[in-house]
Amino acid sequence: MTYALRRRLASAAIVAGLLAAGAPTLAAPAFAAQPATARSTAAQSPLDALTRATEVRYADAHWSWTAWNDSTPVAFGGDQPNYQCAEYVARSLAAAGLIPGLGPDAPQSDYFTYAAPNGKVYDLLLISDLPQYHNLYDYLMDSGIGKDIGDHPEQALPGDIVVTYAGPGGTKSHTGLVAQAATDTAEATVDGHNHARLDYGYHYFAPSHLVQLVPNALIEVWTWAATQEAHGIPKPTPSAPAGPSAPRTQLGSNPGLFDPAGPQV
Repeated sequence: MTYALRRRLASAAIVAGLLAAGAPTLAAPAFAAQPATARSTAAQSPLDALTRATEVRYADAHWSWTAWNDSTPVAFGGDQPNYQCAEYVARSLAAAGLIPGLGPDAPQSDYFTYAAPNGKVYDLLLISDLPQYHNLYDYLMDSGIGKDIGDHPEQALPGDIVVTYAGPGGTKSHTGLVAQAATDTAEATVDGHNHARLDYGYHYFAPSHLVQLVPNALIEVWTWAATQEAHGIPKPTPSAPAGPSAPRTQLGSNPGLFDPAGPQV
């Protein structure tokens, strides 16, 4: 295990200990009373609340950006061909430390060819199912930070991920980040890209699955990273994923490669 990984794991443990002991921290967003069938924020650890709040804070601050490095706003519902849905969700996760070695301001190419600790290369700009790519959903499952519970919007909490299944044959086509949990009178809301959305109704992303963040996701992912390195998993070469060319869109002189367009909201 490298010094850097040991330091990050130790930092996560220290933060968790301080928060559990009651040290001041950023409070989780406040919401109205939850329905009886909904998950409660009260069961979250302080570290989980902080992780989720950091994700949502990034998403709320970047929902209208034209590109990851261009804060020029587009109107609500405006097209964002240079900053699509999977990249937006991935950068929100990275802002909360949930993608080891990748920050929210890293170049787009680093998201296209993310060399993960498990020896795989992930295309974090992608949510659609293309066999030659490991997409954002694959990363959530492989790293252990995500749990797919199916179509249960009543269970959504801020920081969870929504995956739309409206592609060919009912495959993945879109994704967004839960911004607010459901209340007694309103459904959960989602921030999303491709068409700029802030606090958009969860039902607009149907048919969908909810991918919950697991408890202590921040510690989980860094423990996963350290375990892979301890087992001697070779770091992959950060080059384009192997396989036949995929029908991906390249726009103008922008070097980024994007998710094939599926039904979007």
